[in-house]
Amino acid sequence: MRFISFLLFSCLTLTVAFKSAAQGKKTFTVRAGQSARQVNNHPYSYTSPGYGSSNCSGTGTVNGTATDTGYGNTNISGTVNTTTNCNSTYTPPHTTTGNVVTVDNASWVTDVVTDDQYLIQCTAHWRGSHCSYLTGGLYKAELEGNEIWITGMKGMKESKAKYHVVRFIPGSHSQITQTASPASNPEVTHATASPTSVQDKVAWTQEETYSWLTYKPLGPEDKDYVRVFCAANPRGAALVPRAKITAGQSAEHSIDCESWLSAKEKSQ
Repeated sequence: MRFISFLLFSCLTLTVAFKSAAQGKKTFTVRAGQSARQVNNHPYSYTSPGYGSSNCSGTGTVNGTATDTGYGNTNISGTVNTTTNCNSTYTPPHTTTGNVVTVDNASWVTDVVTDDQYLIQCTAHWRGSHCSYLTGGLYKAELEGNEIWITGMKGMKESKAKYHVVRFIPGSHSQITQTASPASNPEVTHATASPTSVQDKVAWTQEETYSWLTYKPLGPEDKDYVRVFCAANPRGAALVPRAKITAGQSAEHSIDCESWLSAKEKSQ
């Protein structure tokens, strides 16, 4: 945890360039590991200048005499007496202070097929930001360049958040993935390896891998639910764990039935 914190909070300016197995976008399933977060305070202060205003009114009288000089001309001489009253107001300078909070989130995630490891980071700038703290478990991932999009559950719906890759460690099976990557076959969306054994030469899509690896560790009750629900709703999505759904809480995973049924056939 200290190692992650150091990378996140001391080396955020580091840009890591690497070449993924798939030239372009790679879709795969990852398992989240150690995570760290840091809350940042950004205090601000600004001062509005003071200003003043005046409102004046006046009255006056004129005393004078007029002399007709002929040819339509008249001379007037006299005195003018006036009285003026003014009211002035002044608003002093005003200082406004506040604080903007951002949250840096970092996690290690591992490709479940190749064992490639990625240290990913994002910054949440507002309360409703999709950038979140990964708490473990499986996630769908899309990698393009140094940007990675992680899909997880938010309430009863899937939510996608964008992260930046700040470190990459090749896994033990990276070479196997490269020999059968989407670069050589655009129709393949994941490594040609089963999530149970990289030696199996049965193509698994990202959705199949995610659905099957999410299903395998479930308890008996949840497994029965997935089997029955997906058999009756092959194009639906099974939300688990059922204990949370029954209690009115958010689901942790959404298992795509079509992908699960396909993965079930390939695993036999």
